Amino acid sequence: MPEVRLRTKGQVTIPANILEKAHLAEDAMLDVALVNGVITLTPQAKGTKREDIMAYAGIFQGAWGNTPETVNETISHLRDAWER
Repeated sequence: MPEVRLRTKGQVTIPANILEKAHLAEDAMLDVALVNGVITLTPQAKGTKREDIMAYAGIFQGAWGNTPETVNETISHLRDAWER
């Protein structure tokens, strides 16, 4: 079994023969997990990009106003525009 060394900033170099067998190229995305003390790296399917939901936190900030009062006014205005 090949050995690797953990480097500064948590970097590990995967041996070239393993990369070839796994058909991995530069910038391939891997999922990492720790289960029962075992670290696993699993290649993500090509073309899929998995993002943490927190990457979207705050992207809608200010869309309806910057204060609770303006947000309430905007929502009230939108509700009044609904057909009933």
